[in-house]
Amino acid sequence: MSHESISQGALARRWRSRDGRRTERWDSLANVVWVPSLILAALYFAIFAAKFTDNVGALDWISDYASGFTVTTTLAKTGSGGHTVISTTGAWVPLWFGLLTAKLPFHRQLWEAAPTAVFFLTALTIGWSVGQLAGRRAAVLATLIVVVASQWALAFFMAAVAHNAVYPCTALLGAYLIWLTHRRERRRAITLAVPAVAALVLGVCIASDSLLIVTGVIPFALSAVLSGVQRDRRSRLVALSALGTALGAVPVAVVTSAIMRDAGFVTLPPPFTLSPLADIPEHTRLLFEGLRQLSNGYLAVAPWSGMFHREIGYACDATMVAALLTVMVYGARWIVRLLRSARTAVAADHPRDLALGLHISYWTLSAVLVCAAFVFSNTAGGTRHESYYATTIFSTAAIVPLLLSSRSLMRWLIPTGVSIFFIGSLAGIKRDYIRTLEPPVSHYASKIVELAQANGATTGYGGYWDASGVTWSTDEKIRVRPLIQCSNPTGANICPFYLMRVPSWYAPEQRPSFLLVDANNRDVNTLPSGLGNPIANYSLGPIEMYVYPYDIASRLGPPTT
Repeated sequence: MSHESISQGALARRWRSRDGRRTERWDSLANVVWVPSLILAALYFAIFAAKFTDNVGALDWISDYASGFTVTTTLAKTGSGGHTVISTTGAWVPLWFGLLTAKLPFHRQLWEAAPTAVFFLTALTIGWSVGQLAGRRAAVLATLIVVVASQWALAFFMAAVAHNAVYPCTALLGAYLIWLTHRRERRRAITLAVPAVAALVLGVCIASDSLLIVTGVIPFALSAVLSGVQRDRRSRLVALSALGTALGAVPVAVVTSAIMRDAGFVTLPPPFTLSPLADIPEHTRLLFEGLRQLSNGYLAVAPWSGMFHREIGYACDATMVAALLTVMVYGARWIVRLLRSARTAVAADHPRDLALGLHISYWTLSAVLVCAAFVFSNTAGGTRHESYYATTIFSTAAIVPLLLSSRSLMRWLIPTGVSIFFIGSLAGIKRDYIRTLEPPVSHYASKIVELAQANGATTGYGGYWDASGVTWSTDEKIRVRPLIQCSNPTGANICPFYLMRVPSWYAPEQRPSFLLVDANNRDVNTLPSGLGNPIANYSLGPIEMYVYPYDIASRLGPPTT
């Protein structure tokens, strides 16, 4: 061997050594980038824990959420007295949970804490899915993206009867796809039993809330089809099990709905009609505004005028757009890759490749479909309804952390974007923005209780947005039942509300009662005619309280639908 060749070999080894040291240095720096986001997450959790009770109390004033508690309480104590009208979804799973635990001594605290526990389990499910594909760091990041949430996301993630079955079931379907790709590692009995159990659970969840069809079931079925068109046996077995689960859930959902209907429970699902072309720009604007709410971009908009709020909000906007583009681009690439591989005779290189492709396809399709359903339908009724497409957060958490293993700028940009998002969440929870959701009646509830008890009238009536919130938040010291103004020639121009009502609430009794007229409540904002003269009248800010010597239920019109 010549002296020249020895010198060249030594030079090559020297360069490889330098490259290795350089790579180690860059890896160490990449690890340091994670420190700020972890510190921010720790601060967030400390504040979250300190304010948990207060934040739950703020949500209890929102009748959309408190109605789940008041309806269940009545059903557990006295029964329905007829057909109970639930909301636009059945929410059977939360209802069953409430009825099963209503006799426990601390059931109030359990009911209030359970949604948050389910929310954290949902985040851990997504973290588990990501961890199967990209390691521990990516799993931690995925979990944190979900739980270090905007105040507007927490408002329904922590609330009762706010799509509580949709969020965990959507996450479980994604995890189930990954589980199916490892079927050869399990016994045949488990391989056959789990899809059957999954079909049962999925069917019950679909019956509880049909939003799951868009967020999870259709993306799940389409991902199964992508697996089924592959040429290898493993992929087709995964598709068979997944499609079997989806199809098996259909009769379960039908039977569950029929059983609950026969038991006297009625739902009023919103009409699902396609939007006119003229409405699509407005729906798109509402979707964008809702996504800003979910990603802390709201901080840039008045009246949120805290220190650096505008700058943080705009930074969160940019982070949201970048994250969603990453989901769309990365997801589209994997869907195209799966479709192309279906035309070749080459089997999947490894079960992990199949799991990765199905995972990314599922979460991409979930985000696309739920946003498209919002834009191209009238279901949301011209409002933002962030809870309808909140699973886009899950899609981001499930896909973006997968890019951490790349040697590109993404390994630097992702921790930076996460830190910006966490700063926004920290600013929101520190300033108690969730408490701005409390209705005005919350400031006068203690006085209403005092006046009602002084007049011997602990049962009353009011608009929907006041009634159940006051009932639950006062620990039922007074019971306020929801009404809506209507035309009633034979009595007072007021009727039982059309949602979240139990017939026994409106059974007249020999007792005095009161009516809350709230100028901020669109359902009862003026005194209806036909009630006669009250025996007492009190002004409490925007609220007028009228006390009558009889039960107002005796003069109500027929229930509205």
